[in-house]
Parts: sequence; structure tokens; C-alpha cells
Amino acid sequence: MKKINILKAIVDLLWIFSMPLVLLIVGFSIAIFFVDLSELNIKINSVNFSNDSLISKLLLLISTLNYLLILAALYFFRKVLNYFVRIKIFEETVITSFKIIGNLLIISGIISLIISMVGKVYFEQKISLELGLNQHIVIICLGLFFIILSEIFKISKHQKQENDLTI
Repeated sequence: MKKINILKAIVDLLWIFSMPLVLLIVGFSIAIFFVDLSELNIKINSVNFSNDSLISKLLLLISTLNYLLILAALYFFRKVLNYFVRIKIFEETVITSFKIIGNLLIISGIISLIISMVGKVYFEQKISLELGLNQHIVIICLGLFFIILSEIFKISKHQKQENDLTI
């Protein structure tokens, strides 16, 4: 139980530090439509947004929205950890939160993969296929893990209910 409290403290600290960034990111994403990006050197996930075109600004806006998806997943993870600390493991909220976390992470991973591919093609005029482990695949796999965890918890809840009814 001590380890869950350590994890909860780390996640809460990450949540607290990320909240001021949300205000900055939302303000920045609104301001990018009024600023010349060619003067700025913006690089997110190895994509350099130095071109001042509508596509560049759109990709930057989608990247900021993708960051908000990850923060939403972090919020639901905090919610799950609160239930775990109170030893309410097989609650319906935990199961649905795991599924939501998984879906958010899969969507975020796919969006970041698309942004990376479009950024390579548009900004570097280069098409390349990189095999191996990268951050986009890890985020998608983590999302699939949370969806599987949701299904496992659903089965476990059903088994627990059947076990409670057995004399």
C-alpha cells in the first residue's frame, strides 16, 4: 500500500506542475495565428515548426490539443489512484476510467504519429520509414494496455460478485 501512495504523490505532483502549463499552452495556441512563426524556432516531438504557413499553424494547434488529451488521461489516472488508495478496486468508475485512459492514449499516440509523419514530409520534404521503438508506438501500446486492464477488471469484478454469492 505504501507504493500506491508514492505513485499517487508522483502523479499528483505531475498534475500540479502541468496545470500552469495548460494556461500557457492554450494562450500560446491562440496566439500562434497572430504571430509570424518563421521568426520563432519551435520544435515539438522532433518536428520543427519554423514555417509560417497555415499547415504549420494547424499542426502546432493539433499538437497542443494532443497534449491536452494526455493531461485528460492523467486526470483519469489520478481518479483511479484515489479509488485504489481507498481500496475500492472493482468499482465501475475504475473500469470505465481505465477504458477512457486507454482510448485517450491511443488517440494521442495516433495523432502524434500522424503529426510526426506529416511534419517530416512537409517541413523536411523527406519520406522515411523508421523501424524500432519510438514514443508514438509506446503511447499506443500503453493505451492498449489500459483497455486490456479495463477488461481484466471487468472480468474480475464479475468473478468477485459470483464469489460473494457463493456460500
